Amino acid sequence: MKFEKILVPTDFSDEATNALGVAVGIARESGASVSLLHVLDVPVVGHYDSLDIMNPHDEGDDGGIYKHYMMQLMKTTKEKFEAIKEKYSDIDIQEHVVFDSLAKHLDSFVAEDNTDLIVIGSKGAHGLEEIFVGSNTERVIRRVKAPVLTVKYNEENYKPKNIVFASTFMNVSDKVVASLKSFQNQFNATVHFVKIITPNTFETSTDTHNSIKKFAEYFDFKHFTVNSFNYYSEEEGIRSFAESVKADLIALTTHGRTGISHLLLGSVAEEVANHSVIPVLTFNEHFK
Repeated sequence: MKFEKILVPTDFSDEATNALGVAVGIARESGASVSLLHVLDVPVVGHYDSLDIMNPHDEGDDGGIYKHYMMQLMKTTKEKFEAIKEKYSDIDIQEHVVFDSLAKHLDSFVAEDNTDLIVIGSKGAHGLEEIFVGSNTERVIRRVKAPVLTVKYNEENYKPKNIVFASTFMNVSDKVVASLKSFQNQFNATVHFVKIITPNTFETSTDTHNSIKKFAEYFDFKHFTVNSFNYYSEEEGIRSFAESVKADLIALTTHGRTGISHLLLGSVAEEVANHSVIPVLTFNEHFK
């Protein structure tokens, strides 16, 4: 598997700029093209701040306030895209603008564009915001079937040399393995396989190491280490282990739970992506 199409959802924020910088770095290494997707949420009719904008009958000399607003919005967006393409003139960058919500549109875009990797910027969420609101990043991780790389900082020369893959090493799909190997091979990295052992999931180090070795041998991995790591929670254990080996990238799978299941059970992958300063690569388990 080779990364040929990288998608960066953008609202032109600092977080989106960080994601674009990392995507450009990966594209330079892999020869991939980068699709910039700008999704505009159209204001809802009935909101007092949006009545004039959304009223197509409010005609004026310029064809109506709504039409004028949309033309100005598109003009500004195009100027931002042109500035990005000029800055990264060595990269094949394609721009896309849609009027929809990011959560609703992303699935169909990924399928139609044959996206190999999504790079998304995040500043994380904490406290009540994390519990009740979440972030666009979390929603993307939860819903989209393509691999998602979550970043917090701009690294245009991003070249991960130490990758942590945290897993139970059971029922990992061939496509997830292929994508992980693609990252490893692209950057000549070492993969540190690790299973986090918590008080509720105790097993002997021998059993853990044997299961990881069987996994690595079955999928013919090269340049890897085998590790078990004891910690009181899986999410914090992954982050702590990654810091201990000076990882440049954390990779793991997610169940992609939604609705009440997500609220009750949560997601280790989302927690890690939310709180880790190290870039996090997540694979939805429905990514087959």
